[in-house]
Amino acid sequence: AASLLRPAFFGRLAGRASDRFRSRASSRPAKPRAFSAVASSDEQQVRDLLKRIHTYRPDDDSYFDLWKGWTCRPSGNPASQEMMKAMMDSKDVTGVSGDLIDIKMLDFSEDRTMAYSAVVASATFSYKGTPNDDVYVFTNVFKKVDGVWETVWGHRSTGRSPDEDPPAPWP
Repeated sequence: AASLLRPAFFGRLAGRASDRFRSRASSRPAKPRAFSAVASSDEQQVRDLLKRIHTYRPDDDSYFDLWKGWTCRPSGNPASQEMMKAMMDSKDVTGVSGDLIDIKMLDFSEDRTMAYSAVVASATFSYKGTPNDDVYVFTNVFKKVDGVWETVWGHRSTGRSPDEDPPAPWP
């Protein structure tokens, strides 16, 4: 059953992420970490983080600080968060906003050190002058680092029009 998942479920991704987080954690300057004191439970912390990372406003300078892992874009091409920020800051992408619509799935490893989710979210933006109004599915993988949940990996589906049927069925 899904509730019996262990970190090994995440395979090599978990191992690579662990090594990367260990090396990054030692080189990161100490600073207050969002969400560690916001919620009293792992589930609430991850739900708060999901809301925060799937709500985007161009004037929010802290948005990309929340993303620690890589994202696989709808094209299938992976991008680091630095690459995503550069793309979002470029003149090609304008009028960006995004909102979390629904958390469809959220589950944790048995030892509560990893979690995964599937959400439905929306994004409105223009790319090279072409307007986009998308509803999409996004999967997230999280790892608990020093008591705080961080993103390890994300994958965004191709968007569909808000007028189309919503993504379904869900388990």
